[in-house]
Amino acid sequence: MPKPTTKTPVRRELVMNQLMEAAERLFAQKGVAGTSLQELADAVGLTRTAIYHYIRGKEDILETLVEGFTLRTARDLRRLAASNTGSAMDRLREAVTGMALIVAQHPQRFRLLLTSEGAFPEPLAKQYRRARRETLAALEELMVQAIKEGSCRPVDPELAAFALVGVSNWVAFWYPRPEGAGAAEPERLAASLADIALQGVLSERTASGDGVAHVIGLLRDDLGRLERMLEGS
Repeated sequence: MPKPTTKTPVRRELVMNQLMEAAERLFAQKGVAGTSLQELADAVGLTRTAIYHYIRGKEDILETLVEGFTLRTARDLRRLAASNTGSAMDRLREAVTGMALIVAQHPQRFRLLLTSEGAFPEPLAKQYRRARRETLAALEELMVQAIKEGSCRPVDPELAAFALVGVSNWVAFWYPRPEGAGAAEPERLAASLADIALQGVLSERTASGDGVAHVIGLLRDDLGRLERMLEGS
């Protein structure tokens, strides 16, 4: 089997992962501006010339961070908000799980993204800000859909969207841990975290309950929701 070269996808992926890991360490220690390309090259065993086969400059690493987290998340959530497949609550759960998972898979890299915002070139900064707005707007839209279908309580959709983003992002600052919940693999942790986060907005219809008082309460919720819909129409 031929040895991978700089032009093969396998070799490129390997070196890019090494560069990202080196950037995580060096940028955290010295900042983006304080880290040279030579230091990045030295960290992965490349010459200053060879590193240009993989990146044009430190801006490429920043673009990779923004693409891998912010732009990807915005695309996924826009797709879920526009979908007609499944219930809004199922799509909302998928959205929160996906946000938590991508952070849990690379917590240090996500922290690097947050701490490097000030170093983004303006075109990249605009993409980044727009994608963050789109993520919040898609989450808010999913909340509105879930409220209308009755699976969510009539909470403030914008406030709920901010809360769900915050829960997902905070994973980067405590995961992984050697024991307890923080020791779970990223997929299981993300699913559990989504369940916990969404418990705060779930409609009482999803909880067990019977009797006249429970039914009257549900009818009152429906009436209140209908009134709010009519006021907004």
